Amino acid sequence: MTVSPWAVAGGDRHDEAVMGPLLPGLWTHWNDEPEETGVRSRLWVGDDAGTSWASVDYDGHQLDTFHVRQHGPRRAWDEVETAWGWWNEHGRPAFDTFGLDVHPDGKQRVWCDKTPGAAWAVPRH
Repeated sequence: MTVSPWAVAGGDRHDEAVMGPLLPGLWTHWNDEPEETGVRSRLWVGDDAGTSWASVDYDGHQLDTFHVRQHGPRRAWDEVETAWGWWNEHGRPAFDTFGLDVHPDGKQRVWCDKTPGAAWAVPRH
């Protein structure tokens, strides 16, 4: 499955807000002027630790096929595709159904009240 980069970072504030809790520790950035032949636009996805990244390239023609490169211990784009799939499979729960637990030892966990038992650890730096 290749998710459209605009589906997760295309300006729909609700979709982007939901992707945040599903992808703790990852950020996105658009480069609309990449200096690479055949690439019209590029979405960067990186981790806060600075150890992993993915680039998703749009060639200006194909809206359903994108060239993806990944580097580092976290497979950033694989995580995006997994989160996008989970969110859609569970009926696209709204942002206000997510919560955050912060434990005394500093560990943090994101959860969704529409999917009992589903929770994600927030990575530490």
